[in-house]
Amino acid sequence: MAKLTLTYLDLYTEVSNFLGFTDATVAPTGTDLTVCKNLVDRGIRQFLYPIDMRYQTPHRWSFIERYWSFSTIGTQWKYAMPGDFSELLTDFVHEKNEQLPTLQKRSAQQISRMRSTTDTTGWPRYYALVNMPYDIEIGTLYELWMYPTPSQIYTLFAFYRADPVQLTATTDLALGGISATEAILESCLSVAEQSLDDSVSKNHQNKAEDLIQRLIRFDAGKVDTHTVGNLYRNNLGGLGVDDVDQCNRFANVDQNDIYSQS
Repeated sequence: MAKLTLTYLDLYTEVSNFLGFTDATVAPTGTDLTVCKNLVDRGIRQFLYPIDMRYQTPHRWSFIERYWSFSTIGTQWKYAMPGDFSELLTDFVHEKNEQLPTLQKRSAQQISRMRSTTDTTGWPRYYALVNMPYDIEIGTLYELWMYPTPSQIYTLFAFYRADPVQLTATTDLALGGISATEAILESCLSVAEQSLDDSVSKNHQNKAEDLIQRLIRFDAGKVDTHTVGNLYRNNLGGLGVDDVDQCNRFANVDQNDIYSQS
């Protein structure tokens, strides 16, 4: 069944056509292919980390958020994070039926200090994320440290931001689904446009910026469903901690009706 999303082949063929390397719908080869693939990779990286211009803050795409659940092993206090891990979005939480509190984040130095003072076992209360030795082929990997050392099997879960893998096969689909397709394409074309030494046009750059900002609004609407109506920053007395945190990202907007500039 045909899909409306674009493949890796579609993306670098569009870039090739724009640069004049090939005629419409004809894929590049040789050195031209290498150039076009590099421009597509740059365009995707540019797309992945946008700024929400409404609030001048980085936007985190919902489609690169991942859920991770794992079980501890008795007497083991170090665990490898997933290979695509980039940033932790929530603390680690025990399964509901275990009725244990959320783990609290500490530094690696603090965990080491705790272990050197009292090397005890029990249910994990604290955690730290630690960089593992850099691997020139894999890149930076992370490790999870816990304290106390788990005394038995505990099941924990958290959400993290993933680093998407590079497209390689011609049939690999661009991330984000259909809604992100045009924004990714224009991001790739904008990088190609900027690569032309004699180009003064910003046509694709402007299109990419516009489509990305529209997609940010759409993407934010899927995850911010509990902020409905008008919220006023000068009257937060009745809000809980989580609600106040949700309002903090509107700090650069009108100090009265925070949705007035949406």
